[in-house]
Amino acid sequence: GNVHTIDFSGVPSFIKITEWGSNLSLQVVGHGTIFSNSEGMCGSWNQGGVRRSNGSVYSTAGGWQGTALTSFSLADSWKIPPTLNQLVDPALDNNTNLPICDASKVCGAQPANAFPCNAVRKLVEEGPVIEDCDKKCSDIKDKVFADACRVDLTNTGDDSWACQSSYLEPVLEKSSPCEFDKSDDEKCKPKKKKNGYVCHRLGGTCETECKDKAPPGYTCLKDLCNKKKKPNKPGPKPEARKKKKKCECMVPLPCSRDKK
Repeated sequence: GNVHTIDFSGVPSFIKITEWGSNLSLQVVGHGTIFSNSEGMCGSWNQGGVRRSNGSVYSTAGGWQGTALTSFSLADSWKIPPTLNQLVDPALDNNTNLPICDASKVCGAQPANAFPCNAVRKLVEEGPVIEDCDKKCSDIKDKVFADACRVDLTNTGDDSWACQSSYLEPVLEKSSPCEFDKSDDEKCKPKKKKNGYVCHRLGGTCETECKDKAPPGYTCLKDLCNKKKKPNKPGPKPEARKKKKKCECMVPLPCSRDKK
């Protein structure tokens, strides 16, 4: 099917959307410079796991089949009301004065790709997406995607899912959240030790009031962060000094065990 890719200039990150019949496959490769602090239906970059928009943890137990009936409420919780939409207002068609959306990578570059924003989704003809697919779900090497293929086959009766490119050649990077790049609190910075910036190496971030901020599954490690120094301001010193807020490293518990 058609493939749409959203690139980020100069950063090794992209979002790849593959059309497959009446379905879509979404694959994301992210880097901390773009995705740090991001939250959404696909999960939390900094905290790991999947959460609803109100912060409550969403259970992924049971994999594809176990979440089949509960994932709709997850998607609904991340819907954005029109009043909170931050996208640029679409242009208006000169003839109809109706909003026009543009499927071009660069808006206006290919006028033929413009379409009404209220266009009705085109129905896909029934039948297999690929008539001559000669593969089976068991041919897919990665077990996670092979299981997903079997669920798709059960739900649609279309055995051509075994030829889905995102299953056969997945954009898959198996990494630990301990290795993710994240953004520190603007008031803190990591200490550099003999073995580098240990807080970041553990997948943590330097935070003030760490114990108040740390979600379940996280701990606070001392002596890995410093408070950023502010330039001295001219004028009389305050009579009473406020209690300084300490900077500590907020790190996932599994990562904290690797501290050396």
